[in-house]
Amino acid sequence: MKKNPLDDILKTIEIHDKIISESTELDDKSKRAFLNFSAHTKRLLTTEDVARKLNSYQRKSAISEFLNYWNYSISPDTEKFWAKIKAENIEIERKDPLKFALEKNRFLRVEIGIGARKYWTELKTSKAITGRFSETEIAKIGEIISEDENKRIGILKKCLAKKNIPKSQYLKFGECMAYFANTGLFPKYMVENEVKELHEIWGNFKS
Repeated sequence: MKKNPLDDILKTIEIHDKIISESTELDDKSKRAFLNFSAHTKRLLTTEDVARKLNSYQRKSAISEFLNYWNYSISPDTEKFWAKIKAENIEIERKDPLKFALEKNRFLRVEIGIGARKYWTELKTSKAITGRFSETEIAKIGEIISEDENKRIGILKKCLAKKNIPKSQYLKFGECMAYFANTGLFPKYMVENEVKELHEIWGNFKS
């Protein structure tokens, strides 16, 4: 009997909801947002009068948008999600940001780099990673994470030394600030007054 693709996505939504609800990584506000979004996606795909109006492209777009977080994040929750998808024999292709990093020697987006920096120590010895990557690849991912961190702190220190953010670096500066704020790494490189000064430089930036 041919498998119904909708059955796979509905099962995927169930897995999503369970992992999000049990997550120790997400705060309550984020959990509510994720669960509201999955409920919206489910209604979109299953409410008869709404689903009938969707063409195949719109349906695929809705599913792709729903999977966006799981395809472009690095965390224990993300690995749990895809392990469960595999265990349930659900036919959904994963876009693996770690494989992208290995191919391009960089992370696609800053939030992916943040996840890698926060969770790599925990993840690199997990079966999810050791079963997917060789020892050489795991070591290489560690190097990419370190290089990402070093480049970002280099940008912040240059701006701090010059008391100025070059216009061409403004967006990158914001990404770097987000990176260090979300990874808790500011104390590794700077004292509190330096971080405060960075925020002042950022706030005083004139386009």
